[in-house]
Amino acid sequence: MELLSDETGHVPQHLKKLNFFVFAENYIKNYKNKDVRIITSSIEKFKLAVNNPRLTISSINPKIMSSFKDYLIHDAGLTGETAHNYFTRFKKILKAAKIEGYLKEMPTVDIRFSNPNKDDTLKKQVLDMDELQKLANTRCGNNEIKRAFLFACYTSLGLAEIRKLKWKNINKGRLITNRNKTGELINNRLGQTANNILGKPKDNEDFIFNIQSLSDNGANKAIRYWVKRAKIDKHITFYCARHTFACQLLINGANLKTVADAMGHSSTKSTLKYLNHIQRLQDEAIDKLPTLQIT
Repeated sequence: MELLSDETGHVPQHLKKLNFFVFAENYIKNYKNKDVRIITSSIEKFKLAVNNPRLTISSINPKIMSSFKDYLIHDAGLTGETAHNYFTRFKKILKAAKIEGYLKEMPTVDIRFSNPNKDDTLKKQVLDMDELQKLANTRCGNNEIKRAFLFACYTSLGLAEIRKLKWKNINKGRLITNRNKTGELINNRLGQTANNILGKPKDNEDFIFNIQSLSDNGANKAIRYWVKRAKIDKHITFYCARHTFACQLLINGANLKTVADAMGHSSTKSTLKYLNHIQRLQDEAIDKLPTLQIT
């Protein structure tokens, strides 16, 4: 049957039923190269993107992979070339599946990866103060997400940190926690807006925002509808709150080192993209200055 199937492009029935994540786990166990950590992370991102633990290898098609690509770029909270690296490494697993006969064709063959985060620039991922005010005035389908996102815009936190944030992390008007991704300390003063969002303190072990059971996809979906309802024509995810916070600090006079510390960056290298964005805004503003007729 397998020999005959090679002529027709047909995948035998017993191969169709294999769970992708079982295959991926076995692939990782036998993988010897140094980029194993990136491949493992790409599998975890794929799991979040498809939200289907029973996914079979044979059901991975171009539509699923195109959605995964969009998730990595827009919703996974990745920066720089990381999204592209994850997608490239993930294709190694698909190639292995093809070699072993689980796939007849690579489902990524016609997918071109264009990463908007490339070259340390930000495109339409930053909200200005007028847009933040619009969101503050607009109803969100999930009020906890609304509070959490606006708080993040004033504190630099990502969704992972927000989800774990407890009242014990608030001490004498300061936010003290660690970045989930790097473990770097965040020790930021809370401004008036952030304090207003927090409201009345509760017990130290209580979560500040009740979003522990909400997935990344669920949070970003709520934000997407909220942004659309506010008539803001930008692709905004929860991670964009960090972009917004950094850019607002720079716009209001903070230096690069101050912003890096506030963001929990270990160096200013990761912060440069925000400075580049602010410079581009400045250039665009200068280009819009009215032309004088000089005689």
